[in-house]
Amino acid sequence: MSHTPYPRPDALSALGRQPVIDVGPFRRGDGVVLGIYVVLFIFGAASLLALIPGFMGAFKDTDSAQFAVNLIMYAIVFTGVMIVAFEALRISFATFKYHTWLKVLMIPGGWLGSLIISAIVLTAMGNPIKSENQLAIEAMTRSVPFLTMFVVTALMGPLVEEYIFRHLLIGKLSRKLNVWVCVGISVVLFASLHFIGAGSFDLTSAIPYLMLGIMMSVAYVLTGKSLAYSYMFHVFNNSVALILSYTLLPLFPQ
Repeated sequence: MSHTPYPRPDALSALGRQPVIDVGPFRRGDGVVLGIYVVLFIFGAASLLALIPGFMGAFKDTDSAQFAVNLIMYAIVFTGVMIVAFEALRISFATFKYHTWLKVLMIPGGWLGSLIISAIVLTAMGNPIKSENQLAIEAMTRSVPFLTMFVVTALMGPLVEEYIFRHLLIGKLSRKLNVWVCVGISVVLFASLHFIGAGSFDLTSAIPYLMLGIMMSVAYVLTGKSLAYSYMFHVFNNSVALILSYTLLPLFPQ
């Protein structure tokens, strides 16, 4: 019997509200992709590429070489995500059939809201130290062309992270735990990811990631566990950040 993640259209009209997608149980393919992600991103196995004779010398500088490593990591996991979750992504775009304009406007609105709240909290707490992730991206913008960086940072990266932190840690894990407990787990792990390799954790630096994680996680739940919606939210956030990095950073002394 085929799996139907959403109720039938006639049932939807009777409900008078948007449906909640049935993301299904955790499957073997999810385990494989998650395992690859952990090995490459958490344990840093991809850094072994730098040990290959001639690898580092093939690039003009260290930042370009590091970007190449990131490109390979994201390409591998992105491909895995597309294989195991393409149908879930495709079907979850149906959330835009309900309250369409509200949801469209809430992407820039939610992004701006998280930015304002982060700014208020950071002002109260003091000046933050930039995360390892942010510093690395800023360094790469001086060596990597915009379009190449855009594909990795604004298209592939967000899908990989939304699959892991929203689709798996909220959508599928909520079959076992309360959904808001899953949201808390997702937010904490999402923020922590961006400090891997830093050797330390600074709370003020984590605030923007915590706020963004909260905003995307809540959006995911309220839009019926729509992977597509949280992905579009994440794409918008990273696109704006990338555009600002390429247009404004060069105007300031390093």
